[in-house]
Amino acid sequence: MSADQKLCAFLKAASKGLALVCCIAVMSSLSAQVSLNQLNLDQSTYLCQPGVINKSPGKGVSLTYVLNPNYSLRSIATDARSNVKNNERWEASLKVPLVVQSHFKAMLGFKYSLERFHLSSVDEVSFPLLNRLNESELKTAEAAAYFVIPVNQKYYTSFRLSASYNGDYENFVSLDNRFALYRAAGVFGVKENDYLEYGGGLMYSSRYGESSIVPFGFYNRTFNDKWGLELTIPVSLKARYNFSEGFMVLFGTEFSSQRYALAVKEPVSNPFFHQEEKAPYQYSRSTFNLTSTFNYQLTGWTWLQFKAGYAFGMRSRAIHLASDTEYNLKASNNFLGVMSIFLTPPRYCK
Repeated sequence: MSADQKLCAFLKAASKGLALVCCIAVMSSLSAQVSLNQLNLDQSTYLCQPGVINKSPGKGVSLTYVLNPNYSLRSIATDARSNVKNNERWEASLKVPLVVQSHFKAMLGFKYSLERFHLSSVDEVSFPLLNRLNESELKTAEAAAYFVIPVNQKYYTSFRLSASYNGDYENFVSLDNRFALYRAAGVFGVKENDYLEYGGGLMYSSRYGESSIVPFGFYNRTFNDKWGLELTIPVSLKARYNFSEGFMVLFGTEFSSQRYALAVKEPVSNPFFHQEEKAPYQYSRSTFNLTSTFNYQLTGWTWLQFKAGYAFGMRSRAIHLASDTEYNLKASNNFLGVMSIFLTPPRYCK
């Protein structure tokens, strides 16, 4: 038995154990993006299998570092500025297949990240919130469940449920509803052939104090051995060039956003009774990015990813939840860099 085949057998055994521990937590969760090609580990001439030839690889196990250097946050109301030397994020993720059959696939996903802001100066008007950003570790703990159900040779459905907890909590994870984001997404896909697939769906999101339903679409096209398109509308629009079977670049646009719940120290109203008071805030930042992403295959299982680009600052805001007061911030543009190493199981691991 080869090393790759032994690893396949180990993953299948590990997935059964993880299912017993995590199924209850994950099945109650809800999430963000719909991954359509993560479970394409089995081929059938009778039922549709998502994905197109030469598409960028999915990530089974990954470790990622993200850096946003040297930008400023400006208060729209006061025009005061605070300088951010950089903010950086470490992220680890794992996807475990539970059921891999031609007519049904199910998988569990887990993600954990730590993000830090390093400010060189803090605007006194916005000081409490920005000081909290500067001194805290912002954490994201997420669990997700994925399902792919082919209808026939041409059509398939896909579903994703997830729960994530995002904020400045002190423990490894906090299930406080203030940190929670629940999402559910459903997709209907059409696979015309191995070179073209498209479809659309709806995503429902629910977080502290608000909920929304957003439509989206996707279009994956391989024109030839070199060129292709990978579009998730409206969040990611990218062209693909394959230098070889294990080396490709994707370039185009993407939308990125983060949102955290924070407990921010504020001036006390009566220091005789309380030495400090903490107010609940929600902080969010979004950017529109122009990027180039290189994926390089080191071995049959192991890939490296490098991404570089330019981020255009969009809306950043903080909401004081107790008073429902909103503070709008404008982030300046900045360069960005991402480095990732990840494992992708080969297609013959059935």
